[in-house]
Amino acid sequence: MKMRRPLALFSVGEMSTGRIEAFSDGVFAIVITLLVLEIRVPVVAGPNAGPLLTHSLRAMAPKFLSYALSFAIVCIWWVAHHYLFHLLRKSDRGLLWLNSLFLLWLAFIPFPTALMGDYPRERIAVMCYGAVMALAGMSFSGMRYYAFFVAKLTQSGLDSKLLRRAMIKSIFNPILHLIAILLALVSTKLAIALYVMIPLLFFIPSGLERHAPAPVGQSQRAGG
Repeated sequence: MKMRRPLALFSVGEMSTGRIEAFSDGVFAIVITLLVLEIRVPVVAGPNAGPLLTHSLRAMAPKFLSYALSFAIVCIWWVAHHYLFHLLRKSDRGLLWLNSLFLLWLAFIPFPTALMGDYPRERIAVMCYGAVMALAGMSFSGMRYYAFFVAKLTQSGLDSKLLRRAMIKSIFNPILHLIAILLALVSTKLAIALYVMIPLLFFIPSGLERHAPAPVGQSQRAGG
């Protein structure tokens, strides 16, 4: 009896992408909501409430920054996730599990966001933030690699060069977060500065996104 390749064991159960997209969008929405819930209104009282409130809001600046960073990154992943599934003609069991792994790290983002917001000068807090972001980025890149080159779930006619370039750009996200973790060993300010720069690098659409094909009908997607 001929043995199947290990990865081929997951390339079963072909189906449309509708359910996986709907579930993922729900998780994205929850994560965005949890990020803002970590920011609490300061409680001040007394005749000098105004100056105390101003001081409290200034002290919360790291929390606002960590929220903005995570919000931007999550939105970037949402856009990338949308475009990824826009290019697919079907999904399979392997893609379902890889997407679940990505959502595992995505759903955990509110914790390191709050941690770094509360302790922006603590090395472990800044490194924890980068580690979770790097793991989320690696899991998303792994899902994209599987869909593009392993299970080959994409629509026909896509330029292989554009697929490879999009893959390279995707890998830069976790690599830059890993570099920021190493920078935190030297300076937490340098690490946070790199965190701020990372979202700016991904706002520009890739060549694959600019040349994405027209949407296919749901029936065509379901039929592969």
